[in-house]
Amino acid sequence: MHYEFDEAAWRELTLSRDRSLLYAPHHNENGYFNPWLPNVERKGSVWDLRMSKRIEAPYIDESKYEAVENDYEYLATGPDTLSFAGHATFMIRMNNATIITDPYFSGRALIIWDKVTRRFNFENVPERPVVLISHNHYDHLDKYAVKKLIKKKAVFIVPLGLKDFFTELGAVEVHELDWWQEIVLNGVKYTFLPAQHWSRRIGQPANSTLWGAFMIEGNRKIFFSGDTGYFVGFKEFGEKFPGIDYALLGAGAYEPRWFMHYAHQNVEEFFLAVNDLGAKVSIPMHFGVIELGKEPIFYSPYEVDQYMDKNPGYKEKVRVLRAGEYIVLGDGL
Repeated sequence: MHYEFDEAAWRELTLSRDRSLLYAPHHNENGYFNPWLPNVERKGSVWDLRMSKRIEAPYIDESKYEAVENDYEYLATGPDTLSFAGHATFMIRMNNATIITDPYFSGRALIIWDKVTRRFNFENVPERPVVLISHNHYDHLDKYAVKKLIKKKAVFIVPLGLKDFFTELGAVEVHELDWWQEIVLNGVKYTFLPAQHWSRRIGQPANSTLWGAFMIEGNRKIFFSGDTGYFVGFKEFGEKFPGIDYALLGAGAYEPRWFMHYAHQNVEEFFLAVNDLGAKVSIPMHFGVIELGKEPIFYSPYEVDQYMDKNPGYKEKVRVLRAGEYIVLGDGL
């Protein structure tokens, strides 16, 4: 199954949106929505997506991008670090706190199984981590990981509509935020920001809970995009939060474009977001664990590297991490 998609027309539409609508009301009788560009009806169905062919890719040296072993023991006593655990899961050690984004370790997102098996020992996570949840899709809100982290007395920061999900699982401290709301925990400020996405899972109808991104401000300023398509929000965030140290940005699950364009950005859009945010270092995510799109599992980092080979000015601004790889915060900035 194949549908034509006009990338240039889509880019023109995204860039023409009114940024003031990022602050507009975003809930009505049908649930939450993106007021700057409500989700238009896309071509094709989920069945068409599943039946579509995987894209033909050149030879990729997968050893360059494969996961590496990591026990994460340094989270308890080591320096401030940023670790990529795969897909959209990062572990940040900063301000004597452990911050985890969208922990996903169950091995499957509803009916889609991981392509790569990762071993992770939750015992090595320090007590009371702060866990950021961007939205309720299964590859970002993983019930298995949430239960494990509840045993570590985790503090959860979640979008509107999701607090009950966590308290029913036994979570004690859950903070539910709307877009542009913020909370300070142990000297770190977390601001929940708009993203161009949607929400749904079994028991939670489409768009009945919110979705979004996070700005994390402590010893370093770190932006986590969650799941999003490319949109005018990136330029707004870059201007509203100058001096971002690290931007953790989606760059995966973007094929076929006729289906994925609204909610996931491709590699060219990843670099547009890099420009808009102006972060000192940007790190791509959404690859190397599970195939949600029709591109090969390591195609995204390969395309990022190919883009930088053609545009070498980005090599100081973008860092591709393999699952299990980490950096010390501040090194190279």
